[in-house]
Amino acid sequence: MATDPGSAQTYVIITFDDAHESIYSTALPIMNEYEFKATNVINTGCIGGEDKLSWQEVEEFEFDYGWETAGHTLHHISMPNNPIEIVEYEIYQDWLNLQEHGLSHSTFALPGGNATEEHYEIILQYYENVRTSRDLCMHTPLDRKNLGYFSYHTDYTAEHAIARIIKAVEYNESIVVIGFHRILEDAMGHPRNCKPDDFRKIMKFIFENGFEVITIKEACEMLS
Repeated sequence: MATDPGSAQTYVIITFDDAHESIYSTALPIMNEYEFKATNVINTGCIGGEDKLSWQEVEEFEFDYGWETAGHTLHHISMPNNPIEIVEYEIYQDWLNLQEHGLSHSTFALPGGNATEEHYEIILQYYENVRTSRDLCMHTPLDRKNLGYFSYHTDYTAEHAIARIIKAVEYNESIVVIGFHRILEDAMGHPRNCKPDDFRKIMKFIFENGFEVITIKEACEMLS
């Protein structure tokens, strides 16, 4: 499906937001079965907290498995609801923490998908790629400052994500970004959880249909 003659190749990008520990305990083993990598979107001020990834785990993703690490502000703040000085500190310190740990630091995901032009001016001092929270059709050349994604919600099934990938192929999209937050059997009231069996079905579909899975950084370097 991904390499259908007469259509451009569609790359699949998997992202995980907010550094929940289930990314390491549940998603990683499934990803490793298929030798897939992802973009790990983290709030560095929360690393090591309750139910959060540790720095050792974050580093393992990138250094052992080839994942990309991306910024998301220190504490997942609502940028429009905070003074610009706080926003700038949250963006800069988050980026600096990534850099000091030797991690990737070229991609930033907007918390909640909200940012003003003034926020963008700050973000682009430190980051090259910006992922929004809108589900966009993305073609070559990619707009590195306006990347979209399909966010998996708790009331979805695997078929919702699979349908979005199929749509990307039908529309000759260069990339399709499928975004997850938690991979738990019990959502515990969280609005963006994917059950492990559904996550496995999505990864199996991607593998069996021959899609190449890359990171946001790799996509932007290849297709911008």
